[in-house]
Amino acid sequence: MTLTGRFFLPGPVEVHPDVMAAMQRPMIGHRSPPGFELAGRVQVGLQHVFQTRRPVMLATGSATAMMEAAIRSGVRERLLAVVGGTFGERFAMIAEHCGKEVVRLHVPRGSPLEPELLAACLDGPPVDAVSLVHSETSTGVLEPIAELLPLLRNLSDAVTIVDAVTSIGGIDVPIDDWNADFVVAGSQKALGLPPGLCFGVVSERFLERARTVAERGFYLDVVAIYDSTIASQFPQTPALPVVNALECQLARIAAEGLEARWARHRAMRERIEQWVESHGRCTIVAPSGRRSDTVTAFRLRDGLSANAIAAELAALGWQVAVGLDHDTDRMIRIGHMGDLLPEQLEPLFDVLLPRL
Repeated sequence: MTLTGRFFLPGPVEVHPDVMAAMQRPMIGHRSPPGFELAGRVQVGLQHVFQTRRPVMLATGSATAMMEAAIRSGVRERLLAVVGGTFGERFAMIAEHCGKEVVRLHVPRGSPLEPELLAACLDGPPVDAVSLVHSETSTGVLEPIAELLPLLRNLSDAVTIVDAVTSIGGIDVPIDDWNADFVVAGSQKALGLPPGLCFGVVSERFLERARTVAERGFYLDVVAIYDSTIASQFPQTPALPVVNALECQLARIAAEGLEARWARHRAMRERIEQWVESHGRCTIVAPSGRRSDTVTAFRLRDGLSANAIAAELAALGWQVAVGLDHDTDRMIRIGHMGDLLPEQLEPLFDVLLPRL
């Protein structure tokens, strides 16, 4: 069984039939030995995919829930939010809704934050946390996180929080080598799972900070989630069908091999670049060398409507996304992640090109 190859949203993604079938397993008690065993089994696979020796926290909710957990447990007073798109701004909005002060470092939409710019901006107001987005789903920009994090370590009191929602599972994300203080992911993107689970990997430094923060909340308390994780327990009643799907998908990812999986996603990005260059009817938003392997955003020519194009494709059974925020009608976004194959892009190109 394979995917239909007609679903190209940048999340949620089309889920492999074998993974969907795993969701039909019988219920178990999550506070019973079978529940503890399930939590332990998925932990082994998660550490492999996340390339970490640290525990990978799992909670029921979207990745936004884990973003809020990081903010509530890790920001004392002021967050520096790097904003180059919708999800960079989401960190800022979450922090403000949690009563924190936010300093926004705005990067032109569709441009990455280059190390030189970050270095020049570090003399601003003192902050105790910094948020960044690795793969910005709204623009397809891939931030040079490995180059940015060492600069942020000069802010000795600031913990670093990284959104890797559309990169983990599709791009090499060496979490332990990065040494970020909190890395966030979700189930419904490059991991190729149904929505419903969020993940986080924290440093001991972040945990020490969190233990001093008074109002961490209850459901999103990182210390409590971490303690449950190391005890091979779920922090709350989990979305068990999605956890079963996770166990199945982790085995499939291991069988494919991480490097092969990254290469497959990279091949899809490269094929899209070749296609755009061959016809020139639209432009890729992200600059060359800073493009995500899992999502590509195209800017349309004047006079074209992204909403109209997406609606026409939907009527034919194809799913693509339009832009977000003020780019809604000017941009088409294609998710090429999860279990999609490079050759499945070709029929999409055939139906999309006449409308560009």
